[in-house]
Amino acid sequence: MKKLIFTLFIAVSGIAFGQQDKSISMWYQSPMMYNPGSVATGAEDFGFFTNCRLQWLPLTKMRTNILNANFKIPDGFMGSNNFGIGLNVMNDVTGDLGFSTNTISIPINYTLALDNRNKLSVGVAPGFYQQSYTASNTWENQWQGNGFTGTNTELGLRTSYSTIDISSGIYYQHSTRNRSLFYGGVALNHVNRPKLDFSFGSDRLYMQTVVHAGANLVTRKRDLRVNPQVMYFKTGPGSNIMAGISLEHILKEGSAITNINKTVTVDYGFYYRHQDALVTTFGFKIKGFKLGIAFDANLSYLNQATNSIGAIEIYLKTLHLYKTSTKRGKIK
Repeated sequence: MKKLIFTLFIAVSGIAFGQQDKSISMWYQSPMMYNPGSVATGAEDFGFFTNCRLQWLPLTKMRTNILNANFKIPDGFMGSNNFGIGLNVMNDVTGDLGFSTNTISIPINYTLALDNRNKLSVGVAPGFYQQSYTASNTWENQWQGNGFTGTNTELGLRTSYSTIDISSGIYYQHSTRNRSLFYGGVALNHVNRPKLDFSFGSDRLYMQTVVHAGANLVTRKRDLRVNPQVMYFKTGPGSNIMAGISLEHILKEGSAITNINKTVTVDYGFYYRHQDALVTTFGFKIKGFKLGIAFDANLSYLNQATNSIGAIEIYLKTLHLYKTSTKRGKIK
């Protein structure tokens, strides 16, 4: 009964309000999915990120898959500045109704080197937003007051719609003499407030404000780095915050200029999503490849129904350079 009620709640609320947005625990591995200003701002020239998230497994089917790609394009005229272009693809499926949200966007930004230690990036992401559900999985033959419809499809309710979606953001980075890095940004997603056109009484998607910040801190121990992270969401009347810290142990250090390909690391951390979950993460990096896993222990009022299993998430991230260079430490 708990499973039935929860599944029905998710399906009906999703169709009624349509405010389904991406939510993952490993957001800091690819902040471009929330902020187009952060595209191609890392040490790599191009990279890829993909994940799979399964949420509330004991209750219902809720799966999220994300694929991101980003490419850095040097600005030859302005020297150390660069353009960034990316691709964001998300597929989210919820419940037995197959309520799905699909988004595709192309974030584009420009990174301006203010000086040797400070960079500012500004970006925009035009995209496509689509939602749908499987009508055959809803309800049986319906009564309309004077007879049955002979169909299980709700009259006046579309099974899918699609619309244009636009996001924007800024991103700032500051590096210190000891090679610590501080960064953060602000993004406005769904700036045009796309129409949720499932029915004639359609509403609009809330604009989402995202504020995020983090750091990669070099400690006195050369083989240990500390990475605090925080992200705040404001979507219409709702808001949430997630914050925590991870420790990164360097098992093998790369070149002095960039350690993308040579450095081997292991990291683990703990994050708290306000009134929702405690997130435990573990990952490692070797030869430009990162692989990680996260587990959400549900702490909300749903924990009895979910047996405290909030979500399981895995990701794969790759980092690449366009070519080898002696200036970059003879990377192999």
